[in-house]
Amino acid sequence: MAVTAQQALGVGRRPLRVGRIRYGLWWIDQITAGARSRMGAVAGGAATVGRELRWAAVLSVRATAVGIDRARPEPWSERRLLFSATVVAVCALAVALVLGFGVARWAMTASDSLPFAAAGALAVGLVLLPLAYLVFASKRGGR
Repeated sequence: MAVTAQQALGVGRRPLRVGRIRYGLWWIDQITAGARSRMGAVAGGAATVGRELRWAAVLSVRATAVGIDRARPEPWSERRLLFSATVVAVCALAVALVLGFGVARWAMTASDSLPFAAAGALAVGLVLLPLAYLVFASKRGGR
């Protein structure tokens, strides 16, 4: 209490005794204060950007879902049907050739052919997905 009264009056200030460990921690705190404040600002900015990206993704998913729900198939002309069937046949032939070569190399136990065959199987799935949508989209017409 005497030290506090002397400090308030400005009489005979003595330096406080501080251990090496406490002084070292204080010194590190003073040195890193600027870096810590900059890191806090960067983290706050990154959190804001993350929230904006999340919100944009949610809006995009909602808009896509509404667009898919509102899609109504219309009858195609014979020319358009022939053109789309031709495109699907050419794509199917290309995928079949890729898969055929991939499976043939895989059967010959080539070490780098498994990803090749897996990519071909993925391509087949991606080709069949829009076709399945076109086939079953007309089933929803009762709404």
